[in-house]
Amino acid sequence: MQTKRITFYASFLSLILLFLFLIGCSKQGNTEASADVKSADALALTYIQASVEFDDDLFKTILLPEQPRYRNLKEGEHTKPGAFEELGEKYSIFRYSEEPNEKGQIFYRVSYFLDNHQKYFFDLLSMSKVDGEWKIREIDEEEMLRNANPDEAIIVHKSDSGE
Repeated sequence: MQTKRITFYASFLSLILLFLFLIGCSKQGNTEASADVKSADALALTYIQASVEFDDDLFKTILLPEQPRYRNLKEGEHTKPGAFEELGEKYSIFRYSEEPNEKGQIFYRVSYFLDNHQKYFFDLLSMSKVDGEWKIREIDEEEMLRNANPDEAIIVHKSDSGE
């Protein structure tokens, strides 16, 4: 009788430990971004589209108006329509946090291939919400280093060329 009870408790304890182990593993591998962060990721891709197509109207919809670049945008200027489709997988998006920080910001590094220059360019971005919508502010390396840890980059998309 004593042996059956010990076997039962050992089996029961083993099942509990297995269950806890499986829960722990599933939480570790869960790096799925929230819908809100996914919308910021999508905006980073829109930024790449505006950059490779030199689409000033698209830039006006995603940049904060106080950006220096914003003041130089010309209505109707769209120099390379279709360049985004030709880009294919030649772009990368790195996000530097799983969720917005305490100020509601998310930081990104985006890189993209410009065919006319035959090389990759990169931009550093800070995103925050204005009236419930993500908006982009272009930042410099100093600000990026103050606010984001480059060792904690989350790959949203990696270029097929490794850039």
